[in-house]
Amino acid sequence: MAERRSATFRSYLESLPAELLESVTEDYLWLSSQEFDAERDSEFRLRRECCREECLRRGMPQLYRLAEELISPWAA
Repeated sequence: MAERRSATFRSYLESLPAELLESVTEDYLWLSSQEFDAERDSEFRLRRECCREECLRRGMPQLYRLAEELISPWAA
């Protein structure tokens, strides 16, 4: 089940323009830094990693780095 959700999320990321990918990446960087229940924590970390991989796949690692720089002051 988790693998199917991951594949669906990866397909979603592939469909996004770069500006929106950066925004979604920021969201999941922030969410993965927060503490929720174990299932949500795991899901947010997985999605953060999917975002990183999509940025790398596009040859745009700077999108992930920019999102990290923007979010890091706000992360818990």
